[in-house]
Amino acid sequence: MINVSLKIEQFVMINMHTRSVKISTATLLLLLIYSCRQKTNFIVQPISDEFNRQYISGKGLDTNYFNPNDVMQYYQVSNYEDLADNQILSELEVFATTRFPSYKLQQLRKLTLLFYKKKMFIDYQDHLYESARENDNRRLEGHAKELLASITLERTNKNSKNMSRKSVLYDNGKFKMKLIDTIFVR
Repeated sequence: MINVSLKIEQFVMINMHTRSVKISTATLLLLLIYSCRQKTNFIVQPISDEFNRQYISGKGLDTNYFNPNDVMQYYQVSNYEDLADNQILSELEVFATTRFPSYKLQQLRKLTLLFYKKKMFIDYQDHLYESARENDNRRLEGHAKELLASITLERTNKNSKNMSRKSVLYDNGKFKMKLIDTIFVR
């Protein structure tokens, strides 16, 4: 009788353990599904904050290679995949307007913002200096397919208070969509 009771107790313990493993697994799966469905925020980050600061200020870079009136800024974007094309460009234009309000544009003739897709195993920072200095279009060498968008603000005339804004969306290195408008610079 003690032997049977011991076997029943072992059987119950094994079943309880199996049941708790199943419940834990189901809970983890539900959490995983929930977290995958959560909307994440559109994020824009500088590829190198230091390089962007040097380029916009003209300090720390050789002016023989870097024109302080024709400035580039490099960024990486994440969580854009679920947005429509016009939403991506709209978000990037809001970012550009917030990051570079009109009073910061007074001394510039041209400002180009390049937005690259953030990738897990790509460090764009290694390519910034050489690409900005040596390429005519100053895009990151070897990363054309990762270029998501560009926004170029260019003064319409030398003394003009207006700048044209050209926003371009790319798909695997190829032109996809373009918006052009004019902004007033104080």
